[in-house]
Parts: sequence; structure tokens; C-alpha cells
Amino acid sequence: MSIISPSSSTRISRIAIAQLRSTKHKHTNLINIAKTAGWAKRDGAKILFLPECLGFLGDSAEHTLLNADPSMEVQIKNSWDDNVLLPMNSFREALAATIESCSQSNDDDDDEGISNDDEYNNCEGPIESIIAELRFIAKKSNLWISGGGIHTAATSTITTGNEPSKIYNTHVIIDEQGQITSFYHKIHLFDVSIPGKVNLKESNTTAPGQKLVVCDSPIGKLALTICYDMRFPEMYTQLVQRGGAEIILIPSAFTVPTGLAHWHALLRARAIENQCYVVAAAQVGQHNEKRKSYGHSLAFDPWGELLVDAGGYENDTSQESGIVEVSPVDVPSIVTCEIDLDLVQSVRERMPIQQHRDSSNFSF
Repeated sequence: MSIISPSSSTRISRIAIAQLRSTKHKHTNLINIAKTAGWAKRDGAKILFLPECLGFLGDSAEHTLLNADPSMEVQIKNSWDDNVLLPMNSFREALAATIESCSQSNDDDDDEGISNDDEYNNCEGPIESIIAELRFIAKKSNLWISGGGIHTAATSTITTGNEPSKIYNTHVIIDEQGQITSFYHKIHLFDVSIPGKVNLKESNTTAPGQKLVVCDSPIGKLALTICYDMRFPEMYTQLVQRGGAEIILIPSAFTVPTGLAHWHALLRARAIENQCYVVAAAQVGQHNEKRKSYGHSLAFDPWGELLVDAGGYENDTSQESGIVEVSPVDVPSIVTCEIDLDLVQSVRERMPIQQHRDSSNFSF
């Protein structure tokens, strides 16, 4: 039985949560992000949430290292230097046209003659900064954007001698003017081996971050995390108690086996125990021969109620059947829901978990 009654709050904001199937083709990935930005704008969202690996998901560790964005120090300097004007080129014209077309569409139809998978992959040369293109998309769509996971250089240069240096997995927040407002480097790296199912070692290429991050936004205080972080509840306790978080962000590219086992359970637990909204944008489908993601972009409210779910894999029979399914659901796509900060306050007042945690006294 719920203790939460319907709200007449005036602190309600609409959000859009994207679901993508990113690949090694940066131009195509960015066109798909522009589509989701157009749909989010059409639906009245204030902020668009994007998943981990949103702009590039490579075939190998070496591929990932070579395609990393410049460091965040460089990105922030560029953000201030060209904040007023992000120069146009033919690809950005295509991004702008995609946003405009999708913002005027009646449904999330991905076949409106905007582009195909190969049309832009060699347009204007290589993409040097995914974050710069996200800034352009944010400004053109007048949306805040949560870029849930972009590989960025750990220093001002991506290589040291002949050997690539390690990179960061970076969650970046961009405002509606295209300004970088905050960023977070993923702390907990996914080094997991499940025989016959999953064998990934993120630490081969990625350095761990060391700082927790909570930032202001038009919808409330955002706690920035990424994917595997969700398995460490003590981190979220700190984000709420010390950082004042109201909305926890957990963008992901979750594997299918671990997603089927734990995705909904872990995210719901983080919402309930921290009395926060949890927003988790996700990758879905087959990215390459080695990688497949679970999907189910979703949001939970502070009482643990599931608000939206974009769908994804419901089982993992492809290995046994030999069937290669590009995606179990249409992508790109968005789901939308409302964030009500008064509901966060109401849940915390009626069941003051944080106060009880502070006052508890126990030992072995």
C-alpha cells in the first residue's frame, strides 16, 4: 500500500530518456542523437538523457583508445572560447535539419528520409569531438543534455609516445546554450568474466575517476554516475547525504546476461534506499560481433514505482538459436515522464531514512 498521494506540485518537469544502438560510426550515432533531441523538444522535455557510449562503441580496446575525445580540460576551454558560436559545416547543417524535422513529426518514425546508416559516415572528415557535437545539438534543440558516457583523454594528448594512454569514461552535462556545466569520470570500472557469456575488462583502457559529482539543473540536483557504479550503494548514500542529490543518473550499456538478472532490481533499489528519482538511459541491441546491450531505458520514482521503460531483451536465446537480432525494439527512441521534486520531499518527510541513517549506532 502506497503512502504517496497524488501531487499538485508546481515543481514538475518533463524529461526525455533516449535509447540508442551506437556503433563505430560516429556520424550516424550523432544523427540518431539529433533525432532523439528533436523528439524530446517536440514533447516539451527540459533535458534529454543519453546512454553510456552514446557517440562511439568500437570493435576493440585499441579502437576505443584511438577514437577518444580530447581531455575535459580542452573541452571546457573550447566551451568557453566558442560558446557564442559553434561554426556551421555540412554535417552540423544535417544535425540541425534532423532536429527540426523530428521536432515537427507526429511520431518517432525513424524512416523519414533524414539519413541512412552510411550517408554521413565520411561527411566533413572525422569527428574530432563528440562532446562538441553534443553542445551543438543542445544549443539547436534548446535542451539540456546528459551525455551519459563519452571516452575522453586522461591528459591533453591521447597518446604518449607510441603507446595510447588510458582514457576516462566521462558523463558530461551540457546546458541549453551548449555550455558544459559539469562532468564526472566513472569510478567503478567493469572488469567481469562470466564464462561463455561476458568477458570485459574496462580497466585495460580506462582510468578510474576519483570525485563524486552532484550538479544543479532545471529539474533538480543531478547525481552523475555511470553503469557499473550502480552496484555500489555506498556511493549513492554519499551523493544524497553530502551532495543533496534528488535525481540519480545511471546511463548504461548493460550486457544482456547481467541486465536480465539485475538491471531493474538494482535501479529500483537505488531509488528506494535513497528516496530519489533514478533515470537510466540505455544502449540496446547488437553493436558489433562482440557487444550486445540489454536496453530498457527507464525511470523509477522515489517510492520505487517504474514510470517508463523503453523495452529491450526479455530473454537471451540468441546464443542457443544462432539467430542474430540487431535489436529487439526500434532504435533510436525516447520515453518521457515527469520529475516532481515535491514528491521527493514528501517521501523523505514521511519516511526519514536519511535521518535514521545519521542517528544509527552499531558495531560488531
